[in-house]
Amino acid sequence: MNPPAKLLLAAALLLGAHAHAEFVRVDGAWQVKPGTPADVTPPARLPVLLLAMDHASARLEAGDVGGALKEWEIIGEANVGAEAEAIAMLTRARLFVGRGEFEKATELIDGLFARHSGFPGFAAAVELQIEIANRLAEGERRRLGGWFPWFSDRDGAVGAWEKAIRLAPNGPRADECLIRIARLGMERDLTAKTNDALERLVSDYPTSKFAPEALEMLATLRAKESLGPAWDQATTLEAADHWRTLADQFPDDPRAKVAIEQIAVLRDRAARARLSLARFYFFNRNNPEAAKLMANACRNIAPESAAAKEAETLLAAIEKDPNPPKTLADRLLGAMPRPRGVTEAKPQVVGEDLDALGFKKEGAKAPVGPDNR
Repeated sequence: MNPPAKLLLAAALLLGAHAHAEFVRVDGAWQVKPGTPADVTPPARLPVLLLAMDHASARLEAGDVGGALKEWEIIGEANVGAEAEAIAMLTRARLFVGRGEFEKATELIDGLFARHSGFPGFAAAVELQIEIANRLAEGERRRLGGWFPWFSDRDGAVGAWEKAIRLAPNGPRADECLIRIARLGMERDLTAKTNDALERLVSDYPTSKFAPEALEMLATLRAKESLGPAWDQATTLEAADHWRTLADQFPDDPRAKVAIEQIAVLRDRAARARLSLARFYFFNRNNPEAAKLMANACRNIAPESAAAKEAETLLAAIEKDPNPPKTLADRLLGAMPRPRGVTEAKPQVVGEDLDALGFKKEGAKAPVGPDNR
């Protein structure tokens, strides 16, 4: 650093006053934005501060990144709590990102959020955080000291995107961060992260352009959680609901046509689970009433499905003959006893010395008194 620059930066540090103005760079020089107050104390310090900022920018334009980092650090330390510190922190964060030093950049962005959340250029810090996440997701390696390549950490992009959302939950790119988390989570088999991101996207940003994609991904994930009609179908019906939301809210989306087809497939699967239970109760448990209950549930879930048509056939067969056909086991061991209907009389307790629950009645105990002790 040349002697004039050293004196300039030393003056900026020793004066120790805070600048509360909005600065912009115009034609290669820093200046106070027109229409904003130049609240610099003492006022004579403003030219010194602007010259220091110009000198730091000139070092960067000359290709001296290390020197520029040092000078912006000094400017920030000399203007703690003022906008000049925020500009210095954001500039240094950009330089660290350019050198692949993502951790240092993230620390500066965190500090910027903690001390200068009202900084006019804070949106640029959020964009910088998103850039870090995107580059990590692409497999770019961190560089220690700005030159030594370290291991790639694609999963680390999830945390970087989440931090960007925390910095600006109502920002214009929060929904994009969530869909990127979900896409990477699907690719990297991060099921919990994927589910969380998709649920937040469809609930917090229902009008987002990424909402149809999120609903499709959610429906696909839920459908995969069910292993078939022999298993619980709660997630199958949830998947159908996601497809229905997609078709209703985004009818012009190309996925809407697929949604109608998927709803039919999923509801048939859920209905077939009830049909399997109906057949089990009738043919294996000799319980026509339970079989009819499950068959009707099948019809209610998907009235137009193939499973519903099979349920109607089974109901007709039960009405015609409530006794299931006998199997070889039935012929050898006898048919399974049919469950007692709720309207059938309960068996009477045998014996006057038993109560209604079948326990022996006890005689009344004599009261305890002085003569009965």
